[in-house]
Amino acid sequence: MFSLPLIGRNLKRHLSGALAALGVFASLAAVTAYAGENWPQAAGPNATWSSKASDAPVSWSVARNQNIAWRTPLPETGQSGIAVWGDRLFLTTMKPLAENPARRTGSEIVGYCLDAVSGKILWSAELPGSVDSEYAYGYSDSSSPTPITDGKHVWFYNASGSVGCWNLEGKQVWMRLWKPTFGRPFNKQFKPFLEGNTLLNMEPRDEADPKREKDPWNYVRGLDKNTGATLWVSEDALTHYNTPGVGALADGTRVLLQGRGGRHGVPENPVGLSLTSLAPGHEGQTLWRYEGTGYCLYNMQVDKKYAYWLNESDIHQVIDIQTGKLIKSQSLSAKVDWRSFDPANGNYVLHADVNLKSGENPYTVFPAWNTNIAVEGYQYFLCFTDRKIGPPHCVGRVNIETNKVEYLELPVQVLRESGKPDVLVWGQPQASSTLNSRGIDAANDKRSKRDGWWWCMLGNPTVFGGKIYFTNMLGVTCVIDARATVLDEKALLAINDLGAAGETWSLNSISYANSRLYHRSMKEVVCIGGSGGGAATAANPVAPVK
Repeated sequence: MFSLPLIGRNLKRHLSGALAALGVFASLAAVTAYAGENWPQAAGPNATWSSKASDAPVSWSVARNQNIAWRTPLPETGQSGIAVWGDRLFLTTMKPLAENPARRTGSEIVGYCLDAVSGKILWSAELPGSVDSEYAYGYSDSSSPTPITDGKHVWFYNASGSVGCWNLEGKQVWMRLWKPTFGRPFNKQFKPFLEGNTLLNMEPRDEADPKREKDPWNYVRGLDKNTGATLWVSEDALTHYNTPGVGALADGTRVLLQGRGGRHGVPENPVGLSLTSLAPGHEGQTLWRYEGTGYCLYNMQVDKKYAYWLNESDIHQVIDIQTGKLIKSQSLSAKVDWRSFDPANGNYVLHADVNLKSGENPYTVFPAWNTNIAVEGYQYFLCFTDRKIGPPHCVGRVNIETNKVEYLELPVQVLRESGKPDVLVWGQPQASSTLNSRGIDAANDKRSKRDGWWWCMLGNPTVFGGKIYFTNMLGVTCVIDARATVLDEKALLAINDLGAAGETWSLNSISYANSRLYHRSMKEVVCIGGSGGGAATAANPVAPVK
């Protein structure tokens, strides 16, 4: 059993060992053949944010250049995920700032095509916008929507008001422009999907529509992928910062689960969920509406039996996907198992069958926005942490059938220096750097300089071979065994980094294709793993519970 050096809340206590001992790093040989799986959009090939592939790398370190095939600097910050097809990668950034920017806001983005083997930038394309967003904003920006590709074309999205189509040689095919409402892009957390030959985008009503003034909200809009023409618009609106989920009913009918109701006095009512049909001839029609309370600032999850809702309270709800009727509501704070880390002794402590809202230090569970995913019979999520919000720095999960709720504390940061053992930081908020690759501070908002464990929009988690990859704003990626019988220290498979501690910033999801992972920070794109796999056999990275 391996153990790691650990640093507690007093940042003084260490244990021996090294995170490099987590596993054998894969060869960094270039990939020369592409017979494996593509990742054509943010949510992956099946729009489930997951892949059954078992060869995705588990362990890596950019800070130590371990299991890294290549790194490509980006001229500006950006937040999109990475679409992959064959030997091509696609992503977006904000338009590069001037050397001495008078302001750090803008509406234009840049789409990039990279060579998947070398990381070389092959071509780029600019997309205009009509309303500004902040750069490096902790709640997403104009570049947040991930591109889509079908192997013949790529579609880049600008949340500030445009979507365009290019062929893989970089020639523009068409461009669609629209004007967001509210004076800023309130559709930023939406992740576009390709459903057959239809692109799903999120836009308000057309400017010429007389209903727009009284109904300024966003709707799902189906676009012809070949022309950009509108094919249909959903009957129900969805809230800003909502990431709809695509799924199928038992009879195979394709559906979209979208959320209504959010912060800042949103106009769509009533608050709740809408199931929208994607079936030919019925696209955009509402199949059912579920009314509730709370907010829908989450990655909506759906399968053939259930729709799931975390509504910013400590309640997890399960809804019948066929009828829209509530099946059960589960408390996220009562009768839970919570494993907290004790830095003084360097081990986890089990608090079994406890009520988090009672005792000397009561906590209110606040599932972190867009960090939830349903997999292997569980709903997983991270927890926001601030004062009495908690439990602190934890991943949580709900067993869908038994209702059992578990929490496991995660390290906030990993410190890695050449020639020194790794050090994990527990329980202490950290600061992130918002300097881009050119040394320019790209962020206006001081909230963008936090660690991602409080009030931000982290990238959606992704699952590869039954392992969940969660990345915080510091670029620290924790890998969790989604099939673990117990959510304890053995379920924490690896703690990875996207660069030196305090110098890294990231708000995007990870993509997988052909035995490699593709990730990014504010400064660069990173290819993780080599040919032939790279799935490290991860040992237990923390001391066992004593």
